[in-house]
Amino acid sequence: MPSAIVGAIGRPIWNEARGPRERARLVRSSVPLTPGDGRNVVLVTGYAAPPSSAAALAEWLTGADYRVRVAAMDRNLWSSSSAVERIVAALDDHGPEPSVLIGHSRGGQQCRVATQRRPELVSRLITLGSPVRAHLPRQALLRTAVETTRVVARLPFGRSGDFAADRTYERRLLGPFGVDVPWTTIWSKADGIVEWQACMDPAATSVEVDCSHAGLVASVPSFEAIAAVLAS
Repeated sequence: MPSAIVGAIGRPIWNEARGPRERARLVRSSVPLTPGDGRNVVLVTGYAAPPSSAAALAEWLTGADYRVRVAAMDRNLWSSSSAVERIVAALDDHGPEPSVLIGHSRGGQQCRVATQRRPELVSRLITLGSPVRAHLPRQALLRTAVETTRVVARLPFGRSGDFAADRTYERRLLGPFGVDVPWTTIWSKADGIVEWQACMDPAATSVEVDCSHAGLVASVPSFEAIAAVLAS
């Protein structure tokens, strides 16, 4: 991992300006995908991301005959331990067969822990630009936003979570994966938000792509990588 200073201010955040071009190229392209034959997929969005952020990915998978559900994450702003409960509920409701679980950014962190909680519900885990070696972001602007949310959650009018459960969540996230579920982590050195080094885990197969952080859920390189994982 880079130094704390580099982590805080050294991300090429201007790379996120690539996002609209990446999405436009994706619209013009046709990324082939092995037919899903009704396989279950659960998608989990990242921090502050609306469900629509997963729309391109959901439409692409649905078009190839995957049964897709976007987990209800309420923009994924609050407690990660409660987010894990929502992910597990989405997996449970999507049965009876286990699901491919795909999480973007913070959603991928939470998917890792959800898979540890209920591995029998997950056939394969795919994380997209998810910093599984760090609980909180080190990029200064994003860290400020996350810390502000954490402070607000503790105020009388805030949406307080179970703080003991959140500490347990952090230990699971940063500890060994420890379950027999195939896991692929897809990341980009051009990511302007998350340090790509934080996306590595010895339990996961690592795949590098060239796109922005936003492009990990809406770009040709990311979709090609996801297609290769699903085909395997």
